[in-house]
Amino acid sequence: MSKQRFYIPTRGNDDEAYKEALKFACELANSDSELTKVILLIPSKGNTGWFDRLFGPAIVKELFKGKIFKNCIPIFKFETIKTYKDNFKAGDIVITCGLYEEDIFKIDDYYCVKAIIAIPWLPEKVQKWIQTWNPIDIRTETSTLDQVQEPSCIVKKALEELTDYVNMGTGIVHPDDNERAKTIIMALHKYEPALDSNLVGAYLVRELNWDNRHAQDVEKLIITLNNGKHFKGGQRTGLQNYYKDWKNQCNQ
Repeated sequence: MSKQRFYIPTRGNDDEAYKEALKFACELANSDSELTKVILLIPSKGNTGWFDRLFGPAIVKELFKGKIFKNCIPIFKFETIKTYKDNFKAGDIVITCGLYEEDIFKIDDYYCVKAIIAIPWLPEKVQKWIQTWNPIDIRTETSTLDQVQEPSCIVKKALEELTDYVNMGTGIVHPDDNERAKTIIMALHKYEPALDSNLVGAYLVRELNWDNRHAQDVEKLIITLNNGKHFKGGQRTGLQNYYKDWKNQCNQ
């Protein structure tokens, strides 16, 4: 089962959003036997205000141990971004409660997570995750974005070449992989009209199946060059030949 991603467009204290998310998670799990647990992922143990208002302190206390609600199959349980760990049993629905995108991206890589329902505190702090995955708005049952932005054909060809070269398990950690990544990014930065780190990272994750953390290493190289800085390594001659090859592939 592929990972499912959902979103509620809201801001700040929206108790109704949490009611909707809990109901939606229950319905999702009741219709799919592989979904056995609903994780209420909070920043810290003190961030339970939404649920205090919904259920009261007694049930909130139970949720830290795990609780089953009437007419709902899965177990509901609080976890914090520090306590929640990945495992090899895929079956969690995670409701992200006021988290920012860096934490959502982290758990998006977890094998055990089969569905995510993101409820933001500040919607602008989850835009990169939305632009990467275009989750379903559970209120409208439609995609959040009208259209997902993508990099140019030339950038795509370059990223496909990088993907074919690197060890996908480690990203660009190995010196040879790191050298190739730097060479490709320098060529793109030199000859492309603009190189958007967010678009590149999103394409690597969404289309080329990179882990978020590995895609972020590539993004950092782009950000460095876009900020007028430099990094050590990478082949600094013949960059135009790389670019011409990607351009030719696009023209075929």
